[in-house]
Amino acid sequence: MFKELPNTWGSDSLTAHIDGAIDNIAATVAKNSAEYSSLNKVDSCYNSIVGGLINPPGFLEGLFLMRAHVAFRASCMLAMSGHSPETFPVLRSCLENALYALHINQNKGLDDLWLRRHDNPSMEKKVRAEFSYRNVIKTLETVDAENHKVAVSLYQRAIDYGAHPNERAMISSMGLKQEDGRSHYMQDYLSGGTMSHRHSLKSCAQIGLCSLIIFQRIFSERFSILGISDRIMALKKVL
Repeated sequence: MFKELPNTWGSDSLTAHIDGAIDNIAATVAKNSAEYSSLNKVDSCYNSIVGGLINPPGFLEGLFLMRAHVAFRASCMLAMSGHSPETFPVLRSCLENALYALHINQNKGLDDLWLRRHDNPSMEKKVRAEFSYRNVIKTLETVDAENHKVAVSLYQRAIDYGAHPNERAMISSMGLKQEDGRSHYMQDYLSGGTMSHRHSLKSCAQIGLCSLIIFQRIFSERFSILGISDRIMALKKVL
């Protein structure tokens, strides 16, 4: 692992920004212990199911699980670093990986359809229509009405706070300073220690858990054998 930083590190605006982000990650672990504990517990559940996934019911469902886990970890890194609005596009990806996996699992033949997306323009159009948000969220509603309500709310939160360039994403990290008769508009590039920072941390835990519960519907027996179902129940009480 490469740990020695180049001599020029921090001397330009990009590496200086990244250095600040790394400092925020360390500060989050130290100062936001409750939020970090929740993230770590959700990640531990993902680790357990990924490591214990033997002979999964479908090839693609296992791949979607791993991509959701990676997206969850990436969103944690962004949130902890203070990239609050930028956290939410990745959180949306985490949730969509879970929804796609469930949609394929519950509808025979969709695995082959999804794999053939780039065969031709007609097939791409068909895949896009089949895997629309309306379709995949409807599958979740059919299988798990309770978690469907949670997923809809969290998906919309992701859209509002950064997965799309919407007002809440902009305003939540914006400041206004009046000085010498002038208005100075500011955007936080890093929002460590702010309400936006804490909100993004909590959203990571909640969306990571919601996605995990969707995968539980696919790998229910394995979740039970590994004791993950009980850990999920405990996390639901605090998140």
